[in-house]
Amino acid sequence: MNTVSLQSDLRKKVKYVLVISVVLAMLAGCSAPAAAPVTPQQPVEMVPRLGVNSLSIDVQFKEGDSKTVTRNITFMNEGEGVMVWAVRKTQPWIWMNEMDGALEKGYSKDLEIFIAPSGKTAGTYTDNLTIEGTGTRNSPQNVVVTMVITPPDATVTGGDTTVVKKTVPPPPWDYNEYKDSNYNFRLRYPKDYRDKSLSSSIFGAEVSSNSPQANSIRITIVSSNGVDFNSVALEWAKAIRISGGGSSPKVISSDNATTLLDGVTPAFEILYEAKSVTSISSQVYIYGVKKGSRYILFGAVAPLAIAPDRLQTWKEIAHTLEFID
Repeated sequence: MNTVSLQSDLRKKVKYVLVISVVLAMLAGCSAPAAAPVTPQQPVEMVPRLGVNSLSIDVQFKEGDSKTVTRNITFMNEGEGVMVWAVRKTQPWIWMNEMDGALEKGYSKDLEIFIAPSGKTAGTYTDNLTIEGTGTRNSPQNVVVTMVITPPDATVTGGDTTVVKKTVPPPPWDYNEYKDSNYNFRLRYPKDYRDKSLSSSIFGAEVSSNSPQANSIRITIVSSNGVDFNSVALEWAKAIRISGGGSSPKVISSDNATTLLDGVTPAFEILYEAKSVTSISSQVYIYGVKKGSRYILFGAVAPLAIAPDRLQTWKEIAHTLEFID
């Protein structure tokens, strides 16, 4: 082998060694990727949370009642850990057999509340039951207890019979009140009716502002002049109906042998339908009583499209009619 070939072979070996060295160096400088840092797990916070199924209790008695009633409220531990609870009240007419205790996570407590009207006069009485838990979220919670005591029933004596005159209960909605001092009666009506002067009526109110007679209520007093209630009511229905050019109102239902809610005063109830091809068809509801030689009439009217939805409310309003002794 000549000198030139030896030198060429030596240069190839040196180059090969250098490449291997570079590769090894690169591999030596590359390390495995670092593992992601481990986040330490946070401990669960063992804090109870108070939940109550109802925040109000309502009871009603008549003056002179002595029977104690029982109501229940349920509260629970909606959080973690153990909830140490206590209940506080202020009025002596309320009491409980249990006033404190403990509830583990997920457990509930049915608490009996005893309410006694004995010795109380007519009126409205309230108290707050305060439920609280030590170190508890959503605590304290107040449960409002309302006790309504109505006056005792009056008695009406006639001949050999004695009839108990019942107290008319308050309506199931927030109300305003109309009082008539001449005939000593009152009527309660929902607050969504706004007082408005209506023709041929001593009192009027309406909900809708689209028409003076759309969804309206009213009271009028007319002389009977020996005419029966049906005739009087029909004439008034004609006067207050919306329809124009239509036929006379058609009787849908009537009851001429009912009483006011006092259970004593005779009352009358009629529902008319007044259809029209030239104006808005409507329903007219009339409820009335006779006082001496006059009729006291409550009336309500609305277009047929909405009248059925208002009829129950109209009846509830009518049945608040009550003579004040």
